[in-house]
Amino acid sequence: MARWLARSGVERLVLTSRRGLEAPGAVGLRDELAGWGVEVVVEACDVADRGALAGLLARVSVTAVVHTAGVLDDALIDGLTPDRIATVLDPKAVGAWNLHELTAGMDLDAFVVFSSAAGTLGGPGQAGYAAANAYLDALVQWRVQAGLPGCSLAWGAWGEVGLASGAVGEQLRRRGVLPMAPSLAISAMQRALESD
Repeated sequence: MARWLARSGVERLVLTSRRGLEAPGAVGLRDELAGWGVEVVVEACDVADRGALAGLLARVSVTAVVHTAGVLDDALIDGLTPDRIATVLDPKAVGAWNLHELTAGMDLDAFVVFSSAAGTLGGPGQAGYAAANAYLDALVQWRVQAGLPGCSLAWGAWGEVGLASGAVGEQLRRRGVLPMAPSLAISAMQRALESD
């Protein structure tokens, strides 16, 4: 996503994750994008931590939000606990709400969230994940009705990268859910953003 934004002409990117530059591949990505002439700031910031996010937004200027966070902790109903549900809800739902509230007074060009088809279709053991993604879809619908920018992309499985790679991707394939090529997904996203 950061590479697509850079190729699209974005001159400055603020990339956040809970681990910042300690995240696998973060230093290489920062250096690659900087080599393209993009100013890149990488911050360790948990968007579910409202205070930390407010502090970050006080230090940096943003004109668009692309919220791609996601965590899986699949469990059947008898294995769900409040902690396991929070593990999944916090990065997506709480993080999106914090971003919504803390940027509400800003003149944003875009507010994009990465949702999942799981929010509509569900999935075995994915009650928390489905709820988090349904929340994202509803939040964006509410933003748009309030006249704020918003786009929720309810992705299917991406191939090669993301949550649906590895063992999860194999489970999805066995159920008939085939992965999208990341380049196709990015192209679809670009069309969604251009056509509103």
